[in-house]
Amino acid sequence: MRILCLMLMSGFLALPSITLAEEIRHVVLISVDGLAASYFDDPKADLPTLRAMAREGVRAKGMLTTFPSVTWPSHTSLVTGTSAKRHGVLGNSVFDRRAGRELIYIGDPELEKDQAVRVPTLYDAASAKGLTSGSVIWPACNAARSLKWVIPDSSKPALHARYTTPGFVDELKAAGIDISELGAWGWGKQYSSQRDDLYTRVAIHLLEKHQANLVLLHLITPDGVEHAFGPHTPEAYKAVAEADANVKRIRETLQKPPFAGHSALFVVSDHGFAPIRKLVRPNVALRALGLIDLDANNKPAARRAWCVAQGGSAFIYLLDEAARGAEKQKEIKAALAKLEGVERVIEPSEFEALGLPLPDDNPESPHLILATGQGYSFNNDVAGDAVGPATETYRGTHGHLPQPDWMHATFVAEGSGIRRGVTLPVISNTDVAPTIAQLMGLSLPSAEGKVLNAILSE
Repeated sequence: MRILCLMLMSGFLALPSITLAEEIRHVVLISVDGLAASYFDDPKADLPTLRAMAREGVRAKGMLTTFPSVTWPSHTSLVTGTSAKRHGVLGNSVFDRRAGRELIYIGDPELEKDQAVRVPTLYDAASAKGLTSGSVIWPACNAARSLKWVIPDSSKPALHARYTTPGFVDELKAAGIDISELGAWGWGKQYSSQRDDLYTRVAIHLLEKHQANLVLLHLITPDGVEHAFGPHTPEAYKAVAEADANVKRIRETLQKPPFAGHSALFVVSDHGFAPIRKLVRPNVALRALGLIDLDANNKPAARRAWCVAQGGSAFIYLLDEAARGAEKQKEIKAALAKLEGVERVIEPSEFEALGLPLPDDNPESPHLILATGQGYSFNNDVAGDAVGPATETYRGTHGHLPQPDWMHATFVAEGSGIRRGVTLPVISNTDVAPTIAQLMGLSLPSAEGKVLNAILSE
């Protein structure tokens, strides 16, 4: 009998164990653009799905986003687990000192994924393990070889035609999902609800038709509405409720076979939001210092210094040796610091702590950065007053330093492998990718963020 028991125990111990990653075959990562963490506890915000997810799963009190807190750098950090210094997407737009011109990242009009993103992504890691991934307007994904399905986050018809996965438009149309107008619609706010509905339907199609292992979904309506009307306004509450309803559709899909018990849902955002009263125009101040020359049409003819605005922050580039001289830099910093709304002039010695490269290490990195607080936004204008009122159609922004709670992003997760009823303190958006990688059994050694072990089941 003893021998038999030992044999049975030996056989039991020899059985292959089922790992967490083998159980979790599908992960959906939804980014709700502009969904500040402050909405979660706001009684005016109608968020039944996100609050139910938090009860059944986990939430963070807030999530520090990439600096500057704008869409392209933040979304890249969410899927790489790295700061902008490492992944290379420093802003929605930057000034490329090699080419002597602005380089636009937002909308991906110039660079493909492998040109823009310098480190491996979560979907690269999934592909390396033989898993399939789809991106529904996730930034910086154009021509990504490790994505099986892509719809670009672009406002241009030509880019939709070039980078939407071949045959995908026809496949979706046959399934009753017509995305053929996305390029023509562009980013017009009048189409944002229709676009988010289509994006959600595409994500569900990737799950139900293809059983995709990883789906990246970007919902955009709250961001555009908050830019136009400001955060925590009646219009913004309507937009975040609509986003919550779209999340519900994905959640309900994952609660049905074959996904039930084998899937996890993460809902995040890229940044918070701040109201605007005034616009700050650093290029007007630089022009007053003789660093920008205009032509007869008030367009820049020569630039010895230049500002590229990031909303609540601004990148200042010093483009010739004279502007970079010690005395001239001192004059420039003093003039910019005196502008109404400028709370800090940030020098390169502070860049590492902000997750940005030094200007000597990356030609797209600025020499100085301006930071402001609620009520102000920077822009690139070269004419007009250095500080003036915001327009009636521009009442909210982001791009600020990520530490204030009004700039914190959202983090909620639920499903297989996720504990129930956990509330985390403020986390970093670089923690998202390594946590999902751990859940799926993927290798992402380049990630700087940490695995959120407190939310994972043993």
